[in-house]
Amino acid sequence: MISLKNIFAGSYVYTALRILIGIIFIWASWDKILNPGNFADIIHNYRILPGALINPVAIILPCTEALCGILLITDIYTKGSALIIDIMMIVFIFLFIFNIYRGLDISCGCFTTSAHMEKGSQIMHIARDLLILIPGIMILFYSKKPVKHD
Repeated sequence: MISLKNIFAGSYVYTALRILIGIIFIWASWDKILNPGNFADIIHNYRILPGALINPVAIILPCTEALCGILLITDIYTKGSALIIDIMMIVFIFLFIFNIYRGLDISCGCFTTSAHMEKGSQIMHIARDLLILIPGIMILFYSKKPVKHD
């Protein structure tokens, strides 16, 4: 019997999703790595972290995104990278929801350190992050080896 697990596992779909998510995270990290001060300002605008943590997070988060992206593309520590990415996506989604609840409409800092963001775009960011989270969960939970039935 053919199952979703068999279609996904060991297939081009798994590889394509792994590479796609890896590219997305490398792309997302690029501007933040090049402009850590601007990214620190965006983190500050979220009004969640104490001041002493803003600069370390502005350095560590983009490097983590880039590293996980590279590891996904190269298929090294794939499950661990997918887990870290999934956790980041859940946190990002929560932060957007929390900011909507608080009435804050700030630049997300997702793919650029530009402070410009269209009003009301947080719902679109939540939808986008969910679309990134779903393949991340698939990568995490599905094996690369097809399931054999006797």
